[in-house]
Amino acid sequence: MMDDILKRLDDAYTVKLSEEMIAIPSVTGNEEELSLYIKDKLESYGMKTELQYIAEGRPNIYGILDWGKPGKRLNYNAHTDTVPAGDDWETDPFKAVIKEGKLYGRGACDMKTGIACTLNMLKAIMDSGVELAGELSFSGVVDQEATDIGAWAMMKEEKWRSLDGVVLTYSYCGDETKPIPLGLTGKVLYNVNVKGKAAHGFRPHLGVNAVEDAAKIIANLDKLRLMEHPDFGSGTVCTLKTEGGYKKYSVVVPESARFEVNRLIVPGESIQYAVDDMERLVKELSLKSEVDVGIKPPKYEPYTASKEDPLMRILDEVYKEVMGKEPLYEHAYGITNANIFQGEQGIECIHIGPQRGGAHQPNEHVKLEWLPPVSEMYARIALGYLS
Repeated sequence: MMDDILKRLDDAYTVKLSEEMIAIPSVTGNEEELSLYIKDKLESYGMKTELQYIAEGRPNIYGILDWGKPGKRLNYNAHTDTVPAGDDWETDPFKAVIKEGKLYGRGACDMKTGIACTLNMLKAIMDSGVELAGELSFSGVVDQEATDIGAWAMMKEEKWRSLDGVVLTYSYCGDETKPIPLGLTGKVLYNVNVKGKAAHGFRPHLGVNAVEDAAKIIANLDKLRLMEHPDFGSGTVCTLKTEGGYKKYSVVVPESARFEVNRLIVPGESIQYAVDDMERLVKELSLKSEVDVGIKPPKYEPYTASKEDPLMRILDEVYKEVMGKEPLYEHAYGITNANIFQGEQGIECIHIGPQRGGAHQPNEHVKLEWLPPVSEMYARIALGYLS
């Protein structure tokens, strides 16, 4: 059965798909053309497809294979958006270029080659005529590089909340450059509004300076109670934005200020814990301003995974068989859709994909030598999980 699938994997086809997808700009907010391209490919393999429009011109794309046999439900997930190209490229970011064994282009490693390996695997399974137990599906979601509205919308539907497992085709390749996550940190984006009292700037004692009180909070962020986790260590805090005071020069005590702080949270902490912690800090500062501690999207719960989880065990076995060595693992600082699928919904997730180079940077690329083994690992994982 496996041999029937493996002999139909086409490495040249994977490269061709990657080149074609890189040529379709899909910067966050403009994912539709790529989603329609993937839809055509999935339908050509005989899969049932569905577009879920999250906003105008922004569809999630789903494809489903179901052989009518009872079994588990496994999904291969990717995001269809990329960050903007930016400057300082040595090549056209939206024209794939191959040189010195590397494929260059925006989205090459994040994450259009992962999608290409998945499509190669799905086509090989369908062409083989092999029938698996349960359901095999693909999901391409929008907006992961922003606030993840695509993955959140996916999880609003019961048919996707009831998945048994998800393979995230991110470029975690299991070596020292990007070990496989055994869980991920979560994230809170604080949105803190400070309300003071206006007065003449020559008589500041008659007012309450919201900017100065906001500064006092920011200066005391080191007093937040970041928990320690035995594997992750502690989270991090970073002020991302501040605003307040006049828009056009005037000598007035600022009556309002606002700031945003990014906080990574580790297992044991939660979004609510982080909010309560900031409110505690504000209260202890005894400020004269009124302070509203809020949060804004995106927010993610942290989670941990185990090498003994069913899908993780299959990944470990498949990796050793295909790569000829043990995969490396880590408790990772980062955010992926797995924070939503596993952290929020409890669906077991694994990450595996081609080795990355320059994600979110100029000259993003992937090593071509990684595409064949990743396609094979995807096929072996699907067969092992749905046998």
